[in-house]
Amino acid sequence: MNLPKKIFEGFLRLRAVRRIAAISVLLWMFAGPVFAAHVLYYKTYHSGTGEIFNRFHCSIARNSSGGYQVHWVIEENGIATEVDYALNENFETMRFRVVNLPEQTDYVGERRNNYIFIRGQFKGKKVEHGIEIDARPLYYNPKIGLTAFVQSGRKEEKFWGFQNRELKVYPMKATNEGPETISVGGRDVEAIKVHWTVDDFRSAFFKRTYWFRQADGLYLKQKSSDGTFRELVSEERQSGAP
Repeated sequence: MNLPKKIFEGFLRLRAVRRIAAISVLLWMFAGPVFAAHVLYYKTYHSGTGEIFNRFHCSIARNSSGGYQVHWVIEENGIATEVDYALNENFETMRFRVVNLPEQTDYVGERRNNYIFIRGQFKGKKVEHGIEIDARPLYYNPKIGLTAFVQSGRKEEKFWGFQNRELKVYPMKATNEGPETISVGGRDVEAIKVHWTVDDFRSAFFKRTYWFRQADGLYLKQKSSDGTFRELVSEERQSGAP
């Protein structure tokens, strides 16, 4: 067993109160120093009434291993869920940590070859199990994971999506539907439209439309079947160095 794996296994045996502080350090040790961050702010709203349901923000930064570190926070009804991701150079999810303290949730997931290992606490209950997958990419958060697909110009991408309400994975398929000019924050932006859904019979029940900025593959906007939209509100660049 290599050293990072030993550290990870030892870490998972820590008590929950120690794990909360230790896991961010662990992800940093795996990924290496982090460079300047791109910070993004979004909102979810109803297209008819304009009612805002939640807000979320994230920071994305390159690290010395060539991948990315992402911190994602969504706030709804006064409760925040935080997720930290370690992604490879193709935006594939390699490790993640999910924390929602009011729900007594704090668990870690790690991809090792064709398995995803989940350990920690989920809604007050201990979880410790493995999920078998195949060689397809894992995108815990397709808003970020599909960036490389958009930049590549490919027409189709098959991947694994993670359902964080059930701790399950599903086979997914994304289709590049080409360029489209959309309005974001009252401004016209050149975007790439992407439709994605479950890659099996359940596709009739789950469909999403995303738009990514054509220039750099940044997630801009989302349309859901219930009439809600998620949209970029603002972005900023933060300076930094390892």
